[in-house]
Amino acid sequence: MRSRLVTTLAAVVAAGALVALTAAPASASPRQNYGAPAGTIVDVAVAASGGGTPDSNPADYDILIQALTVTGLASTLADPTGRFTVFAPNDAAFLRLVTDLTGAAPASEAAALAAIVPLGVPAISSILLGHVVAGKALGPISVLLSRSITTANGSVIRPRLLTLRDENPRFADPRLVLSGLNIRASNGVIHTIDRVLLPASLGA
Repeated sequence: MRSRLVTTLAAVVAAGALVALTAAPASASPRQNYGAPAGTIVDVAVAASGGGTPDSNPADYDILIQALTVTGLASTLADPTGRFTVFAPNDAAFLRLVTDLTGAAPASEAAALAAIVPLGVPAISSILLGHVVAGKALGPISVLLSRSITTANGSVIRPRLLTLRDENPRFADPRLVLSGLNIRASNGVIHTIDRVLLPASLGA
């Protein structure tokens, strides 16, 4: 039974990769990389985002990069001796977060970032660490087959098919973006998600 599930999940991931490679515009979103990793987690995210400055592409990681920089966590994920799995919210995920928290869609990525900053560095740091698994690089099949995954802030993610259930029942759970799975870096791997993983306390 388990082997059949592994085969099915592998087929889903492979189909997503095929769709991404054959149907998506070349610059639309970060995708699986099959060659040698091009630097650390931060290097890969910045390169995939054209430098990491907020723009009009909701599929990359500009807001995440800015948030990592503001909190000082960028230096941690840039550690070449580390080993990390990062569930990376794309810019669309942060736009959805601001909409959920404020009831109004931000006019731009820069506006979304400005709306997040008042949460404060400790809160933003905790949220970001809830997207990081330290000490291991989990492939997509390992993620999908896990009953639970504990992140660097102590939060628990519970994968169910392509959904990552977080600890906050108030907002929709993130889904894995098939075209953005298994983006390898020299110190780990990035799996793109379409919403931000949230602690139970946010929005209470």
